[in-house]
Amino acid sequence: MDEFSSGHVFDGVFQVAYFVPDIQAGMEWWTAQLGVGPWFVIDRIGDTGVTYRGKPSEAEFTIALAYSGCLNIELIQTLDDRPSIYREAREKRGYGFHHVAIAMSGLEEAVAVRQARGSAVLHHSPTPGGGQVYFFDGGDDGPGLIELVEDVPVTREIFTEIWRASLDWDGSRPRRDFVEVLAAAGLETSG
Repeated sequence: MDEFSSGHVFDGVFQVAYFVPDIQAGMEWWTAQLGVGPWFVIDRIGDTGVTYRGKPSEAEFTIALAYSGCLNIELIQTLDDRPSIYREAREKRGYGFHHVAIAMSGLEEAVAVRQARGSAVLHHSPTPGGGQVYFFDGGDDGPGLIELVEDVPVTREIFTEIWRASLDWDGSRPRRDFVEVLAAAGLETSG
């Protein structure tokens, strides 16, 4: 087994994600109740290169990422009511648990296997550094979706930097800009 620098194994679940009505309140709850943080926030993401149920998607949302031990926690808040996996989840189940994520090499093969079994790609989008993510329904008995995250070096570095920030975190600056992670990972932050 190969491990990310943050200690989680790829080809296994490394993230749980929750859909929330208010991302600031969500971060504050996780920090106050469970000591999770710091949170790295992308205030506006989506639109460019994203598909929802096979069609271009213009939906935008905010995400916040933090670690508790070796588990990544993601919070998501929609910024509009355009069609998306988040609006769909809210209509089906309301707010709460949204998905688990698995980081893996051989992403295209894994996507093809799921499609051959009858699963449709619900959402597809690029990630910083050239990776991709795909979302699939978790099934009728599943509590949410399954996200497949392409294991590329930049993705590993981004999650490792978020994890490093959580080590011995003293509670200062609980909300941070995702640009800090990109800079620490040596990625371009212009724009």
